[in-house]
Amino acid sequence: MTSVSTSSDTGPGPAVAHVESQQHELNSLPEHQPPPLAKKGWLHGRSPRTDPVIIIAHPKALGQITTHSQSDLGVELGGALLGRVYRHAGQVYVEIQAALPAVAGDHGPIHFTFTADSWTQLQRDHAEQFPYLEIVGWFHTHPGLGVFYSGDDVVVHSAAFTLPWHVGLVIDPVRDEAAFFGWSKSVLAPLAGFYELVEPPTGPVVDWQMVRTSVWQESDEERLTMDQETAPAHANAWKTAVWQQDSSRWGLIVGTLGLLLGFFLLVGWVVPLTNQVNRLENVVLTLANETLPANTAACPDPHLRILIPLAGGMVPAGTELEIIGTADHPDAFRYRVEVRPMGADLWMLVDDQRRDATLGLLAKWDTSSHRPGMYEMRLTAVDRNNVRLVNTQLCLVALELAP
Repeated sequence: MTSVSTSSDTGPGPAVAHVESQQHELNSLPEHQPPPLAKKGWLHGRSPRTDPVIIIAHPKALGQITTHSQSDLGVELGGALLGRVYRHAGQVYVEIQAALPAVAGDHGPIHFTFTADSWTQLQRDHAEQFPYLEIVGWFHTHPGLGVFYSGDDVVVHSAAFTLPWHVGLVIDPVRDEAAFFGWSKSVLAPLAGFYELVEPPTGPVVDWQMVRTSVWQESDEERLTMDQETAPAHANAWKTAVWQQDSSRWGLIVGTLGLLLGFFLLVGWVVPLTNQVNRLENVVLTLANETLPANTAACPDPHLRILIPLAGGMVPAGTELEIIGTADHPDAFRYRVEVRPMGADLWMLVDDQRRDATLGLLAKWDTSSHRPGMYEMRLTAVDRNNVRLVNTQLCLVALELAP
């Protein structure tokens, strides 16, 4: 529940730069005639006519994706999708013409993400090999695990692939299954299918089965823990990963008393989980400076930064918005997240917390009681008297509640 703040600290916060909305981004795309899909388009999955974008993949790109995906079936692999984006007759098309592997990605049996080094290498390869193409999305594998968007995948996509046409491809090279994901009304969702360009009589390069899947909001480990009975393959994969990462700890368990067995089993699950969370925090914070310039400009202090929602973005009214960012100022006693209609005097308290967060959930804003329109959101660090610290810069983000 939100409440009206009685704080008089409205403060002369930094000016919020005007950021074009997603719809304006889409309207600014060039007009271009797509390939004749009726003659050269091989449909994988269901018709994408109701999807926010229509994806067209070239055989060269699919071959590059397949080669990299099958190069190691013991770990998750990934990379970037390159191509061009345009409009035709009111429809947005994403044409994937090449794929670049992430040669130094942070990956393991059940996770893949971009490190700072791998992202730098991708940018370098992009500039050297395909300077005429733009990054239109990313891909990664789930060998033997099935196709879905994990909570970690959502974090990576939300941090690095924020444009409304950015797409993500997940492939299970063991089962030959795949699915695309993309932004639908500012929410990540699975897409129905895609077209592969073929030249008759040549057939398609890939024979993936496009599966109906979902977007997970939990982390990989949380979901695998909950689904041990309904998804034993996923749980077994996670246990195998834990065994590989903590073999020394399991060796100690053999020699301990039975009374301590449960404790060490718990540690065996918690430590890998903590390691992966730390990896994701570092990746997102690294990518944020490059991919979220509006948020970094609106929140210049890296110790007080809102990453989600996007500055200048649109949020569906009536939803519960998760506010994610960084709040770890060394002098702070408490952190406050507040909102107000654009131009209003009073701030409404969304939530406050005493704990630090290098990267995490700062608050949840129930927008159901607020009218559509432009709003301001701020994150502040306060002292024991609930007064904003004078040595901090205000984090002030503008967003729109869309009807």
